Amino acid sequence: MRLSTEFVAGIIVGGGLGWAVDKWLGTAPFGMIVLLMLGFGAGVMNVVRAAGLMKSRSDDKSGAQN
Repeated sequence: MRLSTEFVAGIIVGGGLGWAVDKWLGTAPFGMIVLLMLGFGAGVMNVVRAAGLMKSRSDDKSGAQN
């Protein structure tokens, strides 16, 4: 559940910031497209980081039990 939340949050924040930049600067739809892609990339990076952290924690726990 956490991984999907991390991913969706990155996309929503990127899209929201893109929409705000487009409204503020009148550059529609370019701000939305660029910041949506950056949000997607940030979401993917957050998922990879969280998955790696979860894996290292599970490895630590399984190593301590052996």
